[in-house]
Amino acid sequence: MIFYYLFNILVTNPIIEWIIHYSMHKYNIDFHKQHHLEVHKNQTEKEYYFLLIIPILYYTNYISLCIGAFNYVLTHSAIHFLPKYVDIELLEHHITHHKRPNYNFSVTSVFPDILFDTRYYKEIE
Repeated sequence: MIFYYLFNILVTNPIIEWIIHYSMHKYNIDFHKQHHLEVHKNQTEKEYYFLLIIPILYYTNYISLCIGAFNYVLTHSAIHFLPKYVDIELLEHHITHHKRPNYNFSVTSVFPDILFDTRYYKEIE
């Protein structure tokens, strides 16, 4: 059972997160576009809608998705509000996404972008 949860948290959830984030860009979802505009103006807002999503996932017994959503909220919030507490590779990965929005869709892990060939690599100068 522990392997099931670990696999979901470390593998499945980052892939689901990538799919959702990629879809938001592909279909030009307004509230996500707003987030990018706020970041460029240095006026990022907190993602309060997750305060509704996380309990719903928990009470409907989607525990691993609940943990994944909680991990996303913590990581994404730390990246934008407490960057000194975030792993430098993950921080640069997401900040690059805001500069190059067609790349780096994953927030909590880098591997989905490697897997789906959407990781932006800095060119060697």
